Amino acid sequence: MGRSTAEVTAALAALAADKSMAQRLLGRLVPDGGLLVALSAAEVERFCWYELPRKWHADTSEQQRAVAVLADLLTGVGRVRAAAVCTSATTAQVLAAWQRSEEAGFAAYRKAAAASPTTPPDVPELSWGQVLGIQETLARTNLERRLEQALDEGELDPDARAFPAARRRLVQHWLTTARSAFEGRTPLEAVSRERRESWAEAPPAERRALLAAVLPALEESVAAPVDTAEPLRWLLEQIGDGVTLTQAGYLPRELVAAAFVRYPHWYPIGKGPRSEADLFQLAHLHELARIHRLVTKRHRMLKLSPVGRAQLTDHWLRQHTAALAWLGTTAAERQVAESALCVLWAEPRLREDLRDAVHPVLAAGFTHGDGTAMEAKDTERLLWRFWHTGRELGYLEERDRSIDAPISLSATGRPAALAALRLLAEGPRDHI
Repeated sequence: MGRSTAEVTAALAALAADKSMAQRLLGRLVPDGGLLVALSAAEVERFCWYELPRKWHADTSEQQRAVAVLADLLTGVGRVRAAAVCTSATTAQVLAAWQRSEEAGFAAYRKAAAASPTTPPDVPELSWGQVLGIQETLARTNLERRLEQALDEGELDPDARAFPAARRRLVQHWLTTARSAFEGRTPLEAVSRERRESWAEAPPAERRALLAAVLPALEESVAAPVDTAEPLRWLLEQIGDGVTLTQAGYLPRELVAAAFVRYPHWYPIGKGPRSEADLFQLAHLHELARIHRLVTKRHRMLKLSPVGRAQLTDHWLRQHTAALAWLGTTAAERQVAESALCVLWAEPRLREDLRDAVHPVLAAGFTHGDGTAMEAKDTERLLWRFWHTGRELGYLEERDRSIDAPISLSATGRPAALAALRLLAEGPRDHI
């Protein structure tokens, strides 16, 4: 039997709607007459999982029509992998999450993107930011296409157990190979330079003035890592295969005694500390090791974790951990540490002079939660943390312990300061 007039009318209406949707999709995804075949699977993922549900103001049925029409368009030009994104269970789940709430949608989008085989993973050389500059966007886009090519050609198999490691190796090689798109530089060099420039130009003006002293050093090639953070290395060596903590959870007295012998300036008065509670520098190093998961604890037995064992033999990893600890965790701590490092890079300073040089930067960029201005005592408090951590790691030194003694970067403190500042300058951007 033939179709009724109503059925034919409905079919024609659907075709017209699909044609209109196709035109709308092409206008969005390949404007200015671009070719649909050039669209990467990663770009299709971003459209289906983020742009369509968040920027298209479409109801559920229209979203479903959009992904179905897009799948047909992509299949028609031979883009099978990209078309499969549109019809996947993952896309249906992400769109459903956006219907529940924006928070659920963002979470589903991030989870789906992280699981995609065409998503470039973070590697030791580069962690991707949430906010990308021009060079970083170019690097990520080209790398997404390279990963898709490797998948299409069988160079990578997403179902293989070795896939994560193989993908990381491909990403590392691509990032560290010079390419014409980056004017003969490696993509990693281009991204690092872009991040440094963005970091150096950030307000306030008081901050930019302090950065001037260290910028030339940051422009130089990264030198081989120096064996810094010797006290941290020593503590990891002492813990080794395991030490038994006291009933109160402190490091054993023998280790405390050994620390006093090795670092007598930590406890310059009396006969020596009796426990970790008496030697706050050792307690802080113990806490640093726990925070960064360099140690594991089972009952009263403390021993090195796999991460701790790796850092015991790798100067670079240990310097990275020490730099993170020195910089602090809050934005205000990091701003004060950054400013203090720039000041001390230029020359030693008395504590009071260091505070006076750093405070204008903190005051210009931060306020208290109630909106009141930062005071000099706030800068002093944050500098106290920076100073003590630097002393414990062997990065800061004074001619004597008087308040009038100038503070300076030690022999290991200078390369450590440069590593910490490079971490800030070239780290991923998570906000504008």
